[in-house]
Amino acid sequence: MKSKDNFFLDKESIRCIDKFRIIYLITFLIAFALTETGRYIYRPFIYENNINDLGIADSMGNLGGIIVQIFFGLTIINSTKKKGLRLIVFLVIGYMIYEVLQLILPKGVFDWKDIYGTIIGGVLGLLLFLLIHKLTKQNKIFYRF
Repeated sequence: MKSKDNFFLDKESIRCIDKFRIIYLITFLIAFALTETGRYIYRPFIYENNINDLGIADSMGNLGGIIVQIFFGLTIINSTKKKGLRLIVFLVIGYMIYEVLQLILPKGVFDWKDIYGTIIGGVLGLLLFLLIHKLTKQNKIFYRF
């Protein structure tokens, strides 16, 4: 009997360390470092100097955070390209629903800039994902467990 994989996971991919998983991990770490640099260095600098950066400092958490979440998820589940695309769409829509729910959640703060940041970050994450798949010609498996 053939086992069914679920919507995001692929049983074979999740059990290997391959070239894609390593690239996803490196991209996740770089995105995390850039996002945290943006939060703790860029944002205070913009606020202290009263610079109009079109809301980038305000939405830094969502813009960078969605890219971090995308590549963290891809690193963990290491899905096929099709299932990776599903994960990206799921995360972007989830972030946007959560932001809209801020209107009714206690202590929630809704901000349109966060929605825009999520969309822009999601598109950047998607483009990075597609670029990785285009440039990685052969997926070499380094370890299977």
